Amino acid sequence: MVEPSSRTLRASGEVPRVRRRRVRSAWLAVGVTGCLGLPVAAWGQGTGVLNTSSVTPDTFSTLVTPVLSPDYTRGHNVGVMEEGHPDYTAPGVPIGSFSLFPQLTVGAVADSNVFAADRDTKADVIGVVKPGFNLQSVWSRHLLQFQAYGDFRRYASQSLLNRGIWSANPLTELNFGKRFVLHIEGQAGRFYENPYSSDLGPQAQVLSNYLRTGGIIKGVYTGGRVRFTAAYDHSAYTFNTLRFEDGTTTDQAYRNREIDRFSGQAELAISPSLAVYVGTAADQTRYQVARDAADPRLSSTGQYVIAGVSFDLAGVMRGSIGAGYTHRSYIETAYRDVGAMSGQMRLDFFPYRTTTISVVGQRIIQDSGLSSTPYNDTRVSAQVDQSLRENLIVSLSAALASQSYIGTAGSRANRQYQTTVRYQASRWLGFQVEAAYRSARPSTAALGTSYNEVAMGLSATVRR
Repeated sequence: MVEPSSRTLRASGEVPRVRRRRVRSAWLAVGVTGCLGLPVAAWGQGTGVLNTSSVTPDTFSTLVTPVLSPDYTRGHNVGVMEEGHPDYTAPGVPIGSFSLFPQLTVGAVADSNVFAADRDTKADVIGVVKPGFNLQSVWSRHLLQFQAYGDFRRYASQSLLNRGIWSANPLTELNFGKRFVLHIEGQAGRFYENPYSSDLGPQAQVLSNYLRTGGIIKGVYTGGRVRFTAAYDHSAYTFNTLRFEDGTTTDQAYRNREIDRFSGQAELAISPSLAVYVGTAADQTRYQVARDAADPRLSSTGQYVIAGVSFDLAGVMRGSIGAGYTHRSYIETAYRDVGAMSGQMRLDFFPYRTTTISVVGQRIIQDSGLSSTPYNDTRVSAQVDQSLRENLIVSLSAALASQSYIGTAGSRANRQYQTTVRYQASRWLGFQVEAAYRSARPSTAALGTSYNEVAMGLSATVRR
């Protein structure tokens, strides 16, 4: 949701080059890919951070997310997962003027409720293999990078749930002088939905997957105390046909869509640690087919405006807080236009050098996968990263999501709690132990069933 940039606002002076590049590299995959709203492979190679691979569910993103967020990272603070660890940094493989960082995670997950059922639950053990690599230029000025990863899971007894996730993500960043940066990125991949990405019933969520292709072109101009960002992004979603355990199927073609969006943002630095910003976006969403005769296509246009502050206070906290308004106008007269308050927030606290506390919040309008009524998606998550030793980190997280339908009384509440212990034995080898709890509570039966799920994972990651 928060998108760190390769450049920062400067009211006076500059952040030292070594510190700035370390923070920039550590956030590159999360910040740039996150702005497309896509699942992200967490890469620690070459950045000085410990391995961040995970095998239990840890996704907390909506299907469609805002494309721009203010830059709050000015190099004044370094989080636990960003801290440099020279003795445990993956060296990479030099290839001319590039560095290749391959990675392979192998593990197993024990899940108490693989079909997310409210009764007659079925437990299973899942084998997980997650290969990937990051090829990145080492040029002093421009950047060229290509990432690819996979997440392949095989269930011991429930083969219907076997899955293969993959993603390919090329990007380039061109610096024209000291003031203008052009960022171009593309991504294609197949992903599975999760309890936070849509409002489908739990049983459909564990089976639903989609092919997503997209790209973004973004320009950033920085001059003195101001910065201007303009972006255009395109994305297309193609959903699979659901095939349930009893042999029935559900066609999801009515959810297939293309989205074109234009975004702009202006930021003004009040001081080296504080800036104010205002942003706006306009999009067009085109659905390919109608759900049925009674529910025509959900094609619409949308407008979004937000204003807020971003800050980075050395040794204390950093983050951004913004509030705004979202409006959607539907092409078909069968649907009424909707509007609602929206917002986004990320706060990172640094009470001790070995502790980072992060809080993330977001509220946006989403199209429904269950009905023709859109819903307000409100979510908040908190995470504590505690470094026990240089190569041993414990993370605790809690995530809550509420989906309230506009104009009706229906709502859904989702929760996820997770604990992860990461141990980096050497530059090349790391281990992860994870435990997660998830639950869903719809207000009515039409919005799916309630469920509880406990998952525990153990994995090892080899990287170069």
